[in-house]
Amino acid sequence: MFDIGKSGQISETHSLGRFLRSSTESAFDAVGFRDREVIEYVWKMLLRFVHVDQLFRRSRKSGEHLEHVVDFLTDAQRMDNASVRELKRHMGDVCLFFAGLYPENLEHRKRNPDFYVSQGKAAYYHVAEIDALRPSASFYRKLTDKFEECVMALHLEREFMHDSVYQYIGRQFGLR
Repeated sequence: MFDIGKSGQISETHSLGRFLRSSTESAFDAVGFRDREVIEYVWKMLLRFVHVDQLFRRSRKSGEHLEHVVDFLTDAQRMDNASVRELKRHMGDVCLFFAGLYPENLEHRKRNPDFYVSQGKAAYYHVAEIDALRPSASFYRKLTDKFEECVMALHLEREFMHDSVYQYIGRQFGLR
């Protein structure tokens, strides 16, 4: 079904990768946010999360899926700094993904989308603090500061994906 490389990821050049890149660029452009670095990060995150195993990682201690923000925070208490960084980055990504694309899923599961926004921002901020002396720190600070804009763009991207005209155009260019 998908062209999956050795890493278990769908290729960025696969039609789904091209579709996500195009729809993400269009959505960010429509909300007036044109930061190439952030857009690149977000569409690649979406491509990575096509596989649910990438979205719901397993706890190091219990082996259970980390599905809720509280699960991430509990797991982080038992980790070294490098592992916490990766967990916090992933937590920020998961919060952005759900708050942006599936806020009604959070509400249905009695989760507050605003809580996911605040926790996503806090997670990216924590990564920026860990990376303080690295060039990546400024990128994660930018994700922290622009988190709401990213959520708005993902809301719009979702609308694009559900729009019948957009779907038709996608089929004409082999993107669906």
